[in-house]
Amino acid sequence: MSLNNCHICVIRRIHQIRRSTGRIALCLLLAALTALSAATGCRFPDPGQTDPPALTSPDPTREDSAPLVISDQLPLTEDQAAQAAASLDRPLEHYDLVRPGGACDPASLEQVEIHRVVDGDTLIVIRDDRPVRLRLIGIDAPESYSHHDPAMRTHQGESVSRVVTAWLTGRQAYLQFDREPTDPYDRLLAYVWLDAHTMVNEVLVREGLVWQHRYPPNTLFNDYFEQLEELAQKEGRGIWGNGAAAGFGYDEIKINKRSGSDMNKKTIYLAGGCFWGVERYYQLLPQGILETESGYANGTSPDPSYEDVCRGDTGYAETVRLVYDPAAISLKAVLAHFFRIIDPTTRDHQGNDYGDQYRPGIYYTDPEDFEVICDYIDARRKDYTRPIVVEVLELMNFYSAEDWHQDYLLKNPSGYCHVDLSQVEIPLRPEELPQGGAEPVHTGDQLDPQLFESQLSRQRAPMDYDKPDPEQLKKELTELQYQVTQEDQTERPFSNEFDQHYEAGLYVDVVSGEPLFSSRDKYDAGCGWPAFSRPVARGALVYREDTSLWRKRVEVRSGGADSHLGHVFEDGPAASGGLRYCINSAALRFIPLSRMEAEGYGDWVDEVTGS
Repeated sequence: MSLNNCHICVIRRIHQIRRSTGRIALCLLLAALTALSAATGCRFPDPGQTDPPALTSPDPTREDSAPLVISDQLPLTEDQAAQAAASLDRPLEHYDLVRPGGACDPASLEQVEIHRVVDGDTLIVIRDDRPVRLRLIGIDAPESYSHHDPAMRTHQGESVSRVVTAWLTGRQAYLQFDREPTDPYDRLLAYVWLDAHTMVNEVLVREGLVWQHRYPPNTLFNDYFEQLEELAQKEGRGIWGNGAAAGFGYDEIKINKRSGSDMNKKTIYLAGGCFWGVERYYQLLPQGILETESGYANGTSPDPSYEDVCRGDTGYAETVRLVYDPAAISLKAVLAHFFRIIDPTTRDHQGNDYGDQYRPGIYYTDPEDFEVICDYIDARRKDYTRPIVVEVLELMNFYSAEDWHQDYLLKNPSGYCHVDLSQVEIPLRPEELPQGGAEPVHTGDQLDPQLFESQLSRQRAPMDYDKPDPEQLKKELTELQYQVTQEDQTERPFSNEFDQHYEAGLYVDVVSGEPLFSSRDKYDAGCGWPAFSRPVARGALVYREDTSLWRKRVEVRSGGADSHLGHVFEDGPAASGGLRYCINSAALRFIPLSRMEAEGYGDWVDEVTGS
């Protein structure tokens, strides 16, 4: 029997005991609370009062258990974690009296299944029959052994991860959202409830397994979590049992000891089919590559084996972790070599290897790399007759492959390899490293719309749309919508709202409501963002030269509100004018055809229907 099965059995036995004694325990708890309240002079508040009072300290209700101390020397074993997890289900319903909002109504919340635990503050939940990453808001957990950077991993983080795994895996849960339901990386942001009285975020702070952390604008429980953390610190619970040595999730001593050259290292994760050939190709590059490691990335099961991944149902991709010196080789050059050894137009195979685990992907850990990666891919689209389907995602997890996979072709030179290793000797060609324009331009120079709109009808978009002031916009827009439209940022490809949306209707500016694009002109460009062949009318858009990265592009902004929308490229369908308007979903609001008259867009129906 595996350790995982063992600790599940422990939990089941404890749950059976708890069910048989639940009523007696509840009666004893209520009696104890009454006696303790009288003896200590602590008074629980009237549940009907508007503002919850500060928690008392020391908290009389916590005398029911000794604090669980999370050592920074060694992680808890699986059995220890299972026993600790069982204690987290104690019914402490009196917290409903001091928690803002009191108990919850599970029937009014979205129900999900907790598929697995990534670490103490991040879960994978099953939502609409697919796994989705969820961030527990209001808290931060110490980094576990699953962190992609070895220098960030801590024993405390691994202990917390094991406890939370034993406690939550496989359970039904209910999601309570604050102002922002997702973050810019499309992770859900939620307070997770197991029942009407048990909020996971709250329990983890209360037991000292995490520390509270404010994530505005999600502020519903911030002050309450701060009070819980103060009590956990005073009682020495969880990570606070070691006092200031808790490390707050980062091994600061280890980080500070790293040399200056280490601080200049960068890491990227590349999935390009069988990892044997990909790893060996980069090992043979003459300069810049410092470390390579074969492994499995962005899947849904913990600690997968090669056999698990080969089944093709774990979500993992065979991936190579590359550590490189950006002073010796740029990320753009790393990507150029990657495109040289893969077919970026095939989804589920490379070479002779077929299956989801062989899909091409680029997984980043530095958010600043995201736009460089996307821009490089956009620059290379003209080189292929089919759409580029390389997925670009934040790294969710990475597990090192078995030892026999590491340096496989170095140890077995005649082994299987789908990569032409002789290409490593050929210098990168100019077309593999697309550059910006030869003549310097100033970012923001406006271009003549006639260059792009010569085929449009004479209808012009009205310009009487008002743009709210910045403070009002921050209240009305989500964080991602504000970042895209007002700060010129880019959302993630393939996981945004309108990429694969083809209902008939009108796309308008999310800020002002001005018409921008018709569903009639939308098509699947394979780029991961909504693509249109033209705007809905003359004057709807403003075009500006953009040299914010390493090549000249044409930025597209709305004509009335001046919202950043995206960019226009000359690789669209020739029959429709040859343009591709690559637009952020976060900059758009969609008006279904059936609602256009009611919402004041009746004059634009013909642009949607083609009548």
